[in-house]
Amino acid sequence: MGKVTYVIEYEDGKEPPVHANMDVLGGKLAAVSWSDYRDKFLTTEEVEDIREVVAAGVNTTEHYDRIMRKIEALER
Repeated sequence: MGKVTYVIEYEDGKEPPVHANMDVLGGKLAAVSWSDYRDKFLTTEEVEDIREVVAAGVNTTEHYDRIMRKIEALER
């Protein structure tokens, strides 16, 4: 069975009620998280450490830019 992950941001206090197995866009709700998925990723300091290490060893601007876009997506 296929699964798709959606992240929808709501204003605090305006989150809709959800329940197990509720219908969502033709499928059944299988899991819910009431936290920001990025909270378990890297801290700003960790991102900076990685950025410095990568910058020291990257040979091309294109490679650097591609890596930096991915790292910046992890920032909070």
